[in-house]
Amino acid sequence: MNDISDSEFIQDAFIQEGVSPTPDVFILACTVGDDYDDPKNRVGVKKGDLWLDFSLAGEAILSIDASADGLAYVLGENGTIVRFNWKRPATKDELGASRTLFPNLPVYDKGPLRRIRIIGSDVICAGSVGQVYWLNNEKIEALPSLRVEGNYVTIEDIAGTSRNDFVAVTSDGYAAHFNGKRWATLDIPTNTDLTSICPLAGQNYAISGGDGVVLIGSGDQWQVLNHDDEERHYWGIASHAGSIYAAHLAGIDKVSGEDLIALKIPNSKNLQFTVLRSSDWGVWSFAERTVGLIQNDQWQTIMS
Repeated sequence: MNDISDSEFIQDAFIQEGVSPTPDVFILACTVGDDYDDPKNRVGVKKGDLWLDFSLAGEAILSIDASADGLAYVLGENGTIVRFNWKRPATKDELGASRTLFPNLPVYDKGPLRRIRIIGSDVICAGSVGQVYWLNNEKIEALPSLRVEGNYVTIEDIAGTSRNDFVAVTSDGYAAHFNGKRWATLDIPTNTDLTSICPLAGQNYAISGGDGVVLIGSGDQWQVLNHDDEERHYWGIASHAGSIYAAHLAGIDKVSGEDLIALKIPNSKNLQFTVLRSSDWGVWSFAERTVGLIQNDQWQTIMS
């Protein structure tokens, strides 16, 4: 099944998230079908015109990250981390054989996870009820959970420089910084639900959320941008070469001064948008059955 088309790979699949560790490679984490009692998944590595893939079952996979050195990590909602080598394998069988599974049994009782990220050299995952875990070599270790005013919150995304310096955003409308020992809630000027965060130059971050909100800043200093359409919900945010983009269901907006301006995307009505990922060669968009790339404010549909 190495020699397949894009449409054959995505058949019956739903892209949950993707990542591009090098300019000529992107990796997709997909759920397959809609059997929630017995979830099935497909992970694909696209190298030039070649697809390599493997399947997973038992829990839905929601998030993926990868580094240029060749390692990638997939996160299941019940806490399982699947590590594999995307760089060396040349066949589907070799890709499958490179997998190592790390179950995280306490997650099943606590609540599902949402996001996995390589932060610096650390692999961190997080999710509902504020739980955070670090994959320390071959062992998953729990970090302090995030609570706000004594209550657990649902972490939607994380970004930072290491396990001792990262920021989490939550669907409860909070952002918090972790310094390796404890959490500190940030004084952000909004209480809308937050969905995604990406690092910017100068130790700043960009955050997306509901009510057409984008936040830019760090610590307790934030600039708030509001789209004219307050019903617009931003699901993803990413940056490249000083430009910041935020995705909503119908398209992608670019930060321009204090405004959010629609990016011109040909045939956008037939495409999907939710997840944005920063890279050194542009901003990638992954959603449902659409993969796109933004370079110099120009959209290119990679597959749909």
